[in-house]
Amino acid sequence: MASWRSMDRAPQDGRWIVAINRHEPDTRAVIRWDPARFGDARPWHVASCQHSYPTDAFTDWQPFPDCPSATEAGQSAT
Repeated sequence: MASWRSMDRAPQDGRWIVAINRHEPDTRAVIRWDPARFGDARPWHVASCQHSYPTDAFTDWQPFPDCPSATEAGQSAT
């Protein structure tokens, strides 16, 4: 699993990432920077709802792990 990285290094290209909420450190969110809303005061958008957050709402992030190969996925299903 990837290690946590500082939010100042988070991608701002629209890809989804996993992040730690600053005010609820036990809470993880799937978020992405919405490049279509440049200049938005709340540019981080959450995957599961219509909420968005300001740039300082999260402390750390990490990318999603790679998907298992078809062979690995078939072996784990048995």
